[in-house]
Amino acid sequence: MTTAETAYINQIREQLVTRRHNLETAITKHESAQITHLLHDVDQALAKLETGNFGVCQNCHESIEVDRVMADPLVTFCLGCLTPAQQRSLEQDLELAARMQIGLLPPDDSAVAGWETAFHFRPARVVSGDYFDIIGDDHGGMYFIMADVAGKGVGAAMLTASLRSVFRALIPTADCVGELLTRANRLFCESAMSGQYATLVFGHVNCDGALDVANAGHLPLLLAKGADLEVIESTDLPFGMFCSQQFTVQRTSLQPGDTLVLYTDGISEALNEAGEEFGVEQMREFVQSHGTKLPCEMVKNCRERLDGFRGNVERFDDETMLAIQFAPASKLSEPRHHAVM
Repeated sequence: MTTAETAYINQIREQLVTRRHNLETAITKHESAQITHLLHDVDQALAKLETGNFGVCQNCHESIEVDRVMADPLVTFCLGCLTPAQQRSLEQDLELAARMQIGLLPPDDSAVAGWETAFHFRPARVVSGDYFDIIGDDHGGMYFIMADVAGKGVGAAMLTASLRSVFRALIPTADCVGELLTRANRLFCESAMSGQYATLVFGHVNCDGALDVANAGHLPLLLAKGADLEVIESTDLPFGMFCSQQFTVQRTSLQPGDTLVLYTDGISEALNEAGEEFGVEQMREFVQSHGTKLPCEMVKNCRERLDGFRGNVERFDDETMLAIQFAPASKLSEPRHHAVM
């Protein structure tokens, strides 16, 4: 068994053991047929882990989709063996999850005076394992987050919702980026299963353009300064790897017109028909050559270039891009926050 397979089994076992403990606690307070039935299902799943039959469809004996098992270890049929009624129910659940995830994107009123923002968000499947957010600090600055959760499908989407809850709860109490990220990491570790993590960029820019940012295993943050480009590389392990980990805060500053660009690997690892990647270097060249444009133009042009590069090749990963431009002159007018879908 490979290291990845061992980690997967350990995650499932930990989730099932926790679920069994919770059910045993519940049944001592209120015994019911439903709880007894769930406890029986959990015991059956644990038994299958021991015999090596876990994750196998009861009908066709093929493997059940990993993201479905991660989201619910009690599933017993693969997608192909679901009844028409079960398939309709699953489709409805996924559609609801997708609408809920879209509803968690930064709203139009999240625009902050003195800043221009735009984003592109396009899941590869119905729901996404990418997460981003921008949150004003009530002093003319903002916090920003870009994360890519390990895994895909419903399980990854659930983790993005957990990340959002943690950060939105902690930001109003924040003193500094490093301390907030350390606290968020500890809370995330305590609520997530072993082996669940995310690459993540988290930062804060104040009303004067001073930037504090931590990059935990994520792609480089790009800072376009006119015709120049500043690259802020990762200095830390991914977020959620260890409960006690600390994060390195890097400091720089933005001048009026400078633009921060964050993105996920669904963009840099997009493939064309020749099997070539779009690549980090091409992304850097693009941002540098478009550094003077408004964020909405930059994001729109990037999406068009990416689609042209990919051609007819199917997307296999979620795409997310966020551009934040320091525009203190916009304090005199209405700040703009654009979705380029």
